[in-house]
Amino acid sequence: MTHPDFAPAATVVIPLYDDAATIGAVLDALSAQQGAPPFDVLVVDDGSRDDGPAITAARGVRVIAQANGGPAAARNAGARAARGAVVLFLDSDCVPPPHWVATMLAPLADRRFDGVMGAIRAANDGVVPRIVQMEVDARYVGMRSAGSDGVDFIAAPACAFRREAFLGVGGFDERLRQAEDVEMAYRFTGSGHRIAFVDTAPVAHAHQTGWIEFLRVKHARAIGRMRVFELFPAKRRHDSWTPLSLKIQFALSALAPALVVGGLVLWPPLAVAGAGAAAGVLVAGRSELAEAVRRVAPLTGSAAAAAIGAGFLFARAWTIWLAVLRVELGRRLWPAAAGGRRAT
Repeated sequence: MTHPDFAPAATVVIPLYDDAATIGAVLDALSAQQGAPPFDVLVVDDGSRDDGPAITAARGVRVIAQANGGPAAARNAGARAARGAVVLFLDSDCVPPPHWVATMLAPLADRRFDGVMGAIRAANDGVVPRIVQMEVDARYVGMRSAGSDGVDFIAAPACAFRREAFLGVGGFDERLRQAEDVEMAYRFTGSGHRIAFVDTAPVAHAHQTGWIEFLRVKHARAIGRMRVFELFPAKRRHDSWTPLSLKIQFALSALAPALVVGGLVLWPPLAVAGAGAAAGVLVAGRSELAEAVRRVAPLTGSAAAAAIGAGFLFARAWTIWLAVLRVELGRRLWPAAAGGRRAT
């Protein structure tokens, strides 16, 4: 148990909600950290209904409890109660490697940075986990070139902030249950703070294993992103997470079915243009398609892997377009409900 007079350099804050199956492994991994300065761990029980809080307390880790308010509220409560000058956020289903704390703190030795975005890796295997990790790894490629300017994006499962800077911008927006980390990163960097990207100590996360689950999560996250874009419209054009090739795929994937239907109903040449737009999706996503074949072929064979990769490109685009339509329809039908913290 941490002595009440202990003054750590950093505090690891873990929001906990019904994760009894994983929290023990996360805490054990934190107790085995190497090369880190003194740090403590604080678990925020966000109204759990299982044995997660008891498992945490049995390990002598400090726990504070609150009624269920969502991950943003739990992380903010943890940051306010943290003893360290740096707050590291870690999700209760993400197992850190032995040097995670030391690696995440290292960029903050440079006073230009007030935040750090970490990375994740797949803790499980299968076709869908490999596709999920492929997509994440592709986004990391562009973020590695950020340099001294840093990135404008964080993923809440593994990130760090100078506590004073984090609280100074108001923490996470507690009204958001999706994309609260994206919104906070935009606001944080918009206030003049910089975020470093570190991918050398990824935490292990069990990715989705089924396509329906994967698309459901993708759809929910896309809805969250669309709502954040309403607050930060300039980010629709560019942020550290979304490459230009992906935006081209989205545009062509929307055109393809519309042109095909138009060709069947109005003018046949439109169907040919629709087929061309569909082919354009594959051309724009050719690097991801090739990577999907490389990663998935050992499990399915090359032909099936190519079909899976192509299906992924179209399913991802259409799932996100459905989220765009849902948000836009909701904004038009219920404009009073489309509020939120405004960008400054």
